[in-house]
Amino acid sequence: MVCEKALLVLAGPPPSNELLTWRMEETDCSIAVDGGWNCFVRAGLLPQILIGDADSFLSFEQVAREQSKVSVHQMDDQETTDFEKALDWLDRETLLQEIIILGGLGGRSDHSCTNWMIASRIDAGCSVVFDSQEEWVSRITPETPLSLRGNKGATLSLIPMIPCTGVCSQGLRWNLEGESLSVTGKLSQSNLCDSDEVKVSCEEGVLFAVLRKTI
Repeated sequence: MVCEKALLVLAGPPPSNELLTWRMEETDCSIAVDGGWNCFVRAGLLPQILIGDADSFLSFEQVAREQSKVSVHQMDDQETTDFEKALDWLDRETLLQEIIILGGLGGRSDHSCTNWMIASRIDAGCSVVFDSQEEWVSRITPETPLSLRGNKGATLSLIPMIPCTGVCSQGLRWNLEGESLSVTGKLSQSNLCDSDEVKVSCEEGVLFAVLRKTI
């Protein structure tokens, strides 16, 4: 399957219909991850793919019967999350360069934390973004530095999921110059975008940049 930029909609707090529609339009393939199907139904839209273990909503068999344009993949394995199942399928079936994730922020803290941990394991060369009405979260690796435009005045935090070295930034109120960040060491919370252009990079590790959309 040709898919370089994928949209995954998880079963967490749903995105607005406008956000879902926009993200569908800019991606190559859209995937409902189990209960994420309900977001598409509410918006009157259909994903191309449905993946999960069918433990959180209607029968996958019913979707397969009634929606011939949707490719349905029921996976009953209970050793992995539905998010992991979708990522495993993408890894097997596509040559992915970018993943946009909706429904992965907010709601249950254990779900949000698990989503971030899973996202930290995705191939370092793949761009990974979580999006919602309130926040935008981008994974930073040595291969995928952050470049932002048009967010002057917004709050930006850098959360190290895997210890990071050589962290550098441009355009922040308090810039970092070759710093090391880790959960047991230095952190970078509630920094400010002091410029219309912000850049963040690291030499090793995995960071998540958390941007508050409301100033």
